[in-house]
Amino acid sequence: METKRSMRSFLTIAMTAFLVLLTGNAFAINGNTRVISPYWQVDTGSYTFIAVTHSSLSGMNSQIGVKITALDSAGTSYGTAQSFTMAPGKTQRVFIVPTSHSTLNPTSLTDSGVTFIRGTTDYSYGSIIAESVASHPSYKYLSVDSGDNSSPWAYGTSEGMRDATMLGYWGSVVIESQTTGFAMEFIGDMNDSQSSAVGCQSAVTGKSGATSVRVCASSGVNLQ
Repeated sequence: METKRSMRSFLTIAMTAFLVLLTGNAFAINGNTRVISPYWQVDTGSYTFIAVTHSSLSGMNSQIGVKITALDSAGTSYGTAQSFTMAPGKTQRVFIVPTSHSTLNPTSLTDSGVTFIRGTTDYSYGSIIAESVASHPSYKYLSVDSGDNSSPWAYGTSEGMRDATMLGYWGSVVIESQTTGFAMEFIGDMNDSQSSAVGCQSAVTGKSGATSVRVCASSGVNLQ
């Protein structure tokens, strides 16, 4: 009896240490400009599913490029990282699967709203990084008056930050062999803090006679 209790205690401690290690590695990644998930897994009986959505909220650009990378336990990329562009109201489905999966593959699912990260059939696990494709994701991109290209003025169309942390993320690890699974956690920047004056620029909010405003970089929020 005591042996069984000791074994249970050992397994509990070992599993806790394993999860702490994975989470620690995930939190070591800069979360100000990226969204991270501390755990995903794949093997012959499981895969990982992620959905990314553009909620069309104020401050979001109408086109936000995002790159999804699945890092394994050694810190190397599982399969090939995938990039796509999110538009208002769009949901992109991402499947992390072994190349041998018979139903979840690019041949079976050809919808443009589906993306695959495919790799080895061996048991693999690690963390997810979602980052902006834009070189300055925290800047507010201004639209330009089609009648006057000499200077930008903010007229409210297609404007906002191209920040991947402003997108919504959810997902789950699916254990097909047991018809079960568990939800994933996504951690993003919740500060929405304004940056320094570096990178600020002047723009006007209308045509002739309009007031000039100063637009500065700002970090976004994870709207999961």
